[in-house]
Amino acid sequence: MQVLLTFSQEIQAADTERRVISGLVAPYDEIGFTSAGPVRFERGSISIPDVSKIKLLSQHQQDKPVGRAINFSEDTAGVYGSFRLSSSTRGQDALVLAQENLVSGLSVGVDVTASKPMGDYLLVTAAVLKEVSLVESPAFTSASVDEIM
Repeated sequence: MQVLLTFSQEIQAADTERRVISGLVAPYDEIGFTSAGPVRFERGSISIPDVSKIKLLSQHQQDKPVGRAINFSEDTAGVYGSFRLSSSTRGQDALVLAQENLVSGLSVGVDVTASKPMGDYLLVTAAVLKEVSLVESPAFTSASVDEIM
């Protein structure tokens, strides 16, 4: 038995240009539990000298890039970023893990250039963004992927 399928619309392949994830990468006014201990970013404290040089890594592993930044924005809540995932196997795996909410936290890698101790946490007053990572458990609870396109 043979089946003939006809379609009234043209079938198109998935848009490989999209593969974009976005979310809050560094919240303000929230204490995060980082590798350096409890930290809070002051509003406006994170500088991003060249967006095109910021990679999206897997779990802060420099040898495991999964994408590249396409833009950043800032409001009173913090710094938001959007990243185009690689079409590589690693990028595809990262996309699936984010879609399934298994690895959907975001975490910044920064060089802190100015800070001040505030008793039970370190207030970062100036830092340069070096990378952003997709992580299973973010240091800041609200730092996570909130859109996948």
